[in-house]
Amino acid sequence: MDNEISHSIDILWIVISGSLVFLMQPGFMCLESGMTRSKNSINVAIKNLADFVFAVLLFWALGFGIMFGQTLSGVFGTKLFFFSSENDAFLSAFFFFQAMFCGTATTIFSGAVAERMRFVSYLLIAIFLSTIIYPIFGHWAWNGLNHGEKLGWLARMGFIDFAGSTVVHSIGGWLALAALILIGPREGRFNKHNQSIEITAWNIPLSVLGTLLLWFGWFGFNAGSTLALNAEVPSIIVKTILAGASSAVVYLLTGWYLTGIPGINFLINGSIGGLVAITASCNSVSAMGAICIGTISAWVCMSTERLLIRFKIDDAVGAVPVHLGCGIWGTLAVAIWGDPQILATGLSRMEQMGVQVLGIGAAFVLSFPLSLIFLWIIDKKYHLRVTKSEELIGLNVSEHGAKTETSDLFATMEKQAKTGDLSLRVPVDPFTEIGHIAKGYNHVIEALQHQRAYFTQLFKNSPQAIVIIDRDGKIISTNKGYENMFGYSQDEVKSKLNRELIVPDDRIDEIKTINQTVLNGKSISKETYRKHKDGRVIPVLMLGYPINIDDQIDGVFYIYDDISERKIFEEQLYQQAFYDSLTALPNRALFMERLNHAIERRKRRNNYKYALIMFDLDRFKRVNDSLGHLVGDELLIQMADRFKKCIRSVDTVARLGGDEFAILLEEFYDVKDVIRVARRVRNEARTAVLIENNEVYVGASIGIVLRVAIYDNAEDILRDADIAMYRAKDSGKGCFKVFNKKMHDEALESVVIENNLRNAITKNELVLYYQPIIKTGTEEIEGFEALVRWIHPQQGIIPPGKFIPQAEESGLIIPLGRWVICEACRQLNIWNETIPKFHDLTVSVNVSSKQFMQKDFIDFISATLEKYTCNPHQLKIELTESVLMDYAEASIEKLNALKKMGIKLIIDDFGTGYSSLSYLNRFPIDGLKIDRSFISNMNESSEDMEIVKTVLTLAQHLGLNVVAEGVEEKNQLSILKDLSCESVQGFYFAKPLEEKYATSMIHQKYS
Repeated sequence: MDNEISHSIDILWIVISGSLVFLMQPGFMCLESGMTRSKNSINVAIKNLADFVFAVLLFWALGFGIMFGQTLSGVFGTKLFFFSSENDAFLSAFFFFQAMFCGTATTIFSGAVAERMRFVSYLLIAIFLSTIIYPIFGHWAWNGLNHGEKLGWLARMGFIDFAGSTVVHSIGGWLALAALILIGPREGRFNKHNQSIEITAWNIPLSVLGTLLLWFGWFGFNAGSTLALNAEVPSIIVKTILAGASSAVVYLLTGWYLTGIPGINFLINGSIGGLVAITASCNSVSAMGAICIGTISAWVCMSTERLLIRFKIDDAVGAVPVHLGCGIWGTLAVAIWGDPQILATGLSRMEQMGVQVLGIGAAFVLSFPLSLIFLWIIDKKYHLRVTKSEELIGLNVSEHGAKTETSDLFATMEKQAKTGDLSLRVPVDPFTEIGHIAKGYNHVIEALQHQRAYFTQLFKNSPQAIVIIDRDGKIISTNKGYENMFGYSQDEVKSKLNRELIVPDDRIDEIKTINQTVLNGKSISKETYRKHKDGRVIPVLMLGYPINIDDQIDGVFYIYDDISERKIFEEQLYQQAFYDSLTALPNRALFMERLNHAIERRKRRNNYKYALIMFDLDRFKRVNDSLGHLVGDELLIQMADRFKKCIRSVDTVARLGGDEFAILLEEFYDVKDVIRVARRVRNEARTAVLIENNEVYVGASIGIVLRVAIYDNAEDILRDADIAMYRAKDSGKGCFKVFNKKMHDEALESVVIENNLRNAITKNELVLYYQPIIKTGTEEIEGFEALVRWIHPQQGIIPPGKFIPQAEESGLIIPLGRWVICEACRQLNIWNETIPKFHDLTVSVNVSSKQFMQKDFIDFISATLEKYTCNPHQLKIELTESVLMDYAEASIEKLNALKKMGIKLIIDDFGTGYSSLSYLNRFPIDGLKIDRSFISNMNESSEDMEIVKTVLTLAQHLGLNVVAEGVEEKNQLSILKDLSCESVQGFYFAKPLEEKYATSMIHQKYS
């Protein structure tokens, strides 16, 4: 009777313990639902319930028989399939208890893969676990347990797993790990830098409730494994509590120390990990052993969790660290802290450890590889994972069609994402939390709709052409400005490559580079060219901006601004700045820029050759003065066209100003090429130009610089070309000269002379010398020619040939000439006052063209004569015939004014110029001077003799007095007497004399 009561109590305890284990199902459901996001909470709950009911039925049909049926070599059972509970109350209670274990093992897997696995795939895996993996390993470790025997092959070897650290928890953990590896992490769990992103749990209090339910259920889980209500039960419950509590405390303190936050998940995972670890040895260890096992399980759980994160394995609820990691540790702890007498395996601790390791390895071999294969097959057939959009909206809706405020919110959001319709609004219940979220979301969408409206109007109505392209260059959208600028409508360009439509062929490489730059995250602004639909090319300012979404470049904005008008204006400005408006040739600025480039290029390339040709038009001023400036302009235009034909496309011809031109020759083969160009220019300049039915003849004086390696700047080389050009002009015009060092030295000397001459005029370094003019018949003094001399303090006398040309060129001839006239008149006054008979003598002064053409020249002469009380009849002014010819009309008026005053006018150096003899009648001149060159060659040259005879004959017919210059020999005087030349001057009578010697000579003549 006592045995029957005891047996009944044991059966009752097993049923109660099984019921407690059943409480672990709502515990797991609360824990996993609370730890995941609300949009998946229904799915997690349904999986928990579904896997339990499927596991119970399948365990009844197959699993119980495989696990506890009559063994076949300790591998699997062969009886008790479709278990009947009618005949054996204990076996029925035992089945109930073990069915709850099977449901627990299956439920472990559900939390790990939460929020991303398809429901159908999950059910297939749950079936696989509850019918194959769990029952087979359970047979190896626990077969015969209902008879108090060890019939499984692992059990016979001494493997101990009292309440299932490995049988239940590790088996479920291995399957969870295999699934996690294949299925991958949840969206957003790791960022692009592989950093872990914590996903916020939906309901932490619910998870804590689930944890407490699991504690309660674990009392039945561990204590019920005695299969009898005996003295061990209270001890097992105490040790279970101690292990769970110590693990929770250690995990909390360690996690708090490492992170600075007392996280609730530290307590949850720590406590469950301790419960899992103590399960294998709760009947065989002491209280202190339980605490040690719990303490270490906290560190095992934490380490496993961090290891998973390192390998980017996303366990939603920590099932693998808790159940697999701590299950393995708990199984090993049996050999460390288990009491050998209670274990009763007859093994030493090392032997026991070996068997425990063997059991862990067997669980791995059975669970992990087979699970991977089975999961891979399911993935190929049904897909393990939901789609990205289904995961985004949540498994509650996508898997189960649950309609909640949350699902309505997500549905609206998804529709907005697909259609882009921001007018959609989420239904709002003002009395719920989700309703408040929906209301806030609607406000955000309204603000976004306003911002989008602003952008859309800006995009559509902008006069600039705007195109949005994807990463491949295909057009997503264009605005009206794009159609107006390039001629393509939105429908024509959709999904086509932008570069194929509007990028010119010669800009394809450019746009590829620009696209890559923008796609790398850099904005770009560039002036370039794009083509219209009709083929014409448009200059544009192009702005490119990357479209950055979530730190990813998703596409590109291109904005085009038509800059055709600006380009035309810039071209006009460029032409004005760098081209001559009259001839359209490059001007001085552009020429100097190109010349500087040539100089720099020569520094980089020793074999690079260039040369400079500079020239101006001879007699151009005469054309301007005689035919007018319009004719002069036309002459320059036609000459410019001719000069352009003298050079190649790589060369430059420029107008530097006035009638001055320059040519830059580059990359020529030989110096002869430069000379040929100079000759072509000279020949073109010599050829008559037909303007308004007039043939106009000019010429060109050309300077060339060939040795260019010595120059560092353009100004120096242009200066030397100018020196050579003026040397060519001095040599008789119409020729060319190549610059050399001697010219440079002479130019420097002329600069020094010019500077010193300025000082000489003001410092009284100038003096007049007087050369007598002699009457041929009587050899009496007729007068003197005043000749200026420069007495330099250091250099002594500087002859006129050295400083007069420099004075002419620099303009100093004007103050110099005035000084000469003033000094001559002053001396005239002195001689008149000191020598009474001198009143019949004259003084001649030379007047330059620049001096003669001064506006106040006549007034100056008049004022000077008055100042020194000179008789105008005693003053003779000598002018070269070139002055009269170059300024013919202006000259007649001034000559008449001088004549009216009584001043005698003489043409100096007659015969050396180019005047027409008929002009002599037009000018009111009094006499001529035959140039010394004709006088000195009369004996040797019959031509010079004839010229002298002709001039004398002409002068006699015109009633003009003639003075022959340069008489140095007696026979020259005799010839001139025979030819009736009235007056002579030269060294035969006297060299130019200082004032005191001239005065002495006058006294001798009149004494």
